[in-house]
Amino acid sequence: MLYVSFGLVKAQDLYTEINTSNFRENPIFNQIIDTLEFQPAILNAAVFHLTNEIRLNKKLPAIGFNDKLAEAATMHSKDMAVLGFFSHTNTQNIKHKEPKDRARIIGIKNPHIAENIIEGFILKYSSGDPVIVKSPGIFLNPDTREHLPFHTYLTLAEVMIDSWMHSRGHKKNILSENAIQLGCGTYLYYMSDFNNMPTVKVTQCFQWFEPVQTE
Repeated sequence: MLYVSFGLVKAQDLYTEINTSNFRENPIFNQIIDTLEFQPAILNAAVFHLTNEIRLNKKLPAIGFNDKLAEAATMHSKDMAVLGFFSHTNTQNIKHKEPKDRARIIGIKNPHIAENIIEGFILKYSSGDPVIVKSPGIFLNPDTREHLPFHTYLTLAEVMIDSWMHSRGHKKNILSENAIQLGCGTYLYYMSDFNNMPTVKVTQCFQWFEPVQTE
């Protein structure tokens, strides 16, 4: 398996040097994910640009990137992975309880947050598909006996966006006319109850109505 390394990518460059019209051809997004050198910023940007691609195709305005929203999104993705829950409400840390609480913690004074969350596998696998489980982290295709391939950052983002677009509430957030800014946050972990399957929790934080104001 060939991995191409681009070194540590600056998160801001993924939104200034790259845009919705050219991101699909960029090799940064089309590289195969290496869990040992995983860069959540790349997956976050792929999800961001795919969201705007859908909006533009629907004749809706593109959403601006906001790093504070990305910070709040990352906080929630990490909490879900580390504390072992999947919900918009964090009952295990009262300070992080709701999206607006998480936004305020990282310095957003006027949170009007809509949130999408999802779990995705780094390997090309869907829940319920037949698979041969070998040593920890190793999964084989039952027909070919070959290792399940890894996603690229772009293909993994596409799977998650497609899932959101087939969910009424998540789709509504993506296509909302109220949404004006967006930040995405990813956390990689290994699913201990499923043979250490490499998995990500991903959160989208949309700011509605007015731009983010910070302290």
